[in-house]
Amino acid sequence: MRIGIEGLPLLFHRTGTSTYTHELVQHLRRLHHGDTVILFGRDQRMAGGSYHDISYAERAANLLYKEYRLPEELARSRIDIYHSPRDMGLPSPGRLPCPSIMTLHDIILIRLASDYYRPVRARLYERRLLSRVREVDHIITVSDFSKLDLVEWSGIRPEKVSVVHNGVGEAFRPVTDEDVLEAVCRRYQLPHRFILAVGSTEPRKNISTAIKAYGDLRRVRPDLKLVVTGVDYCRVGPDEAFAGLEMTGVDFAGYVHDADMPALYTLAEVLLFPSLYEGFGLPPLEAMACGTPVVTSSTTSIPEVVRDAAVLVDPTSPAELAGALAMVLGSGSLRRDLVEKGLARAAGFTWEKTAEETRKIYEMVV
Repeated sequence: MRIGIEGLPLLFHRTGTSTYTHELVQHLRRLHHGDTVILFGRDQRMAGGSYHDISYAERAANLLYKEYRLPEELARSRIDIYHSPRDMGLPSPGRLPCPSIMTLHDIILIRLASDYYRPVRARLYERRLLSRVREVDHIITVSDFSKLDLVEWSGIRPEKVSVVHNGVGEAFRPVTDEDVLEAVCRRYQLPHRFILAVGSTEPRKNISTAIKAYGDLRRVRPDLKLVVTGVDYCRVGPDEAFAGLEMTGVDFAGYVHDADMPALYTLAEVLLFPSLYEGFGLPPLEAMACGTPVVTSSTTSIPEVVRDAAVLVDPTSPAELAGALAMVLGSGSLRRDLVEKGLARAAGFTWEKTAEETRKIYEMVV
C-alpha cells in the first residue's frame, strides 16, 4: 500500500499532534515492508510552538499548496490513501485523487471557541471543519469521549468514526542514571523537590488554577516548588497570562526537549495536570510510565485514559487540587499504589498498537 501523510505537524514544537504524527509514521514504516509511507508538505521556514506562530504569508502558501499542488503530487506518487493527522490538513472536498482519512483529536476549537477566536473567525472555522468532516472518507479519533463529542456536534454517522488510542513513547520509563538526572536539573535550573505542571499559557491547560492550588498547598508544604513547562501560547507569556496571581515558589522552565521529558517526570514528586478539556491527554500516561504519581482532571477524556491509576478531581477547584496533592505527597502507601497502577496502565498504550489499528482502517477504506 502507498500511504500519504501530511507532514506539517512535524514542524511544530512538541505537541500532541506532532508527537502523534511522528510516532505514527515511524511505526507504520516498520509494520509492513511492502508499504511505502510518504510525507507531503511544502518547504518552509518556521520556528514555533504551534500553527499560530506561522506568518500569514506562510499560511496562505500552505493553503495554495494544499488545494492545488498536493492533489497533483498524490496522483503522481500513486498514493492509495491520504491521511491528515490534524483538523485542517485536507483540501476542499472533491480535490483529492484517492480516499482520505482525517485524525480529529478533539473539537476543542468548537467547544471552547471563545478562548481561541473572535466570533466571526470561530464561525468560519466551524463551517470549514464541518465540511471536511462530512466529506472525508473516514475519521480517526483518539478516545471514546472525542468520538461521542464529534458525533453529537456534527451529526455524522457513528460508523464513520473509529477510535484508536494514542501510545506512550518507548523512551518514557523511570530514569535511573544519576548523570542524566543531574544534567536535566542543571539545564532547566530545577529545584530540589517540585510538583510538575505540563502545559503552557493556553487557557484550557488551566495552569492558573494549578498555581492557585499550589499557593494553598505551599502553606503546609513550603519545601516544594511548582515547575511549569511549555511554550508561550500565541506569544502570551506567563507574566501576562497569570497576572495578579501569587507566584512565590513557581518556576517556569519553558520548552523542554523531548529527550529530557522522561528525566523531568522522574524527578517530579507528582504531576499536576488540571486540563479543562482533552481529546486524549498524553502527559498523565507519560508520567505514569516514568513512575510518577498523577493528580489530574475528572473531566472529558482523562478518566477514560487513566482510570483508577491517578487521583481525579474537579479541575476548577483549587482547594480540591491542593487537597489531592497533599494526600499523594503525605501518604507513602497511596503513592506506591499509584505508581504501581500507573506503570501497568501506561504499558497498555503503545504506538505499535496505534499504527496496527490505523493500518487496518486504511485497508477498510481502500
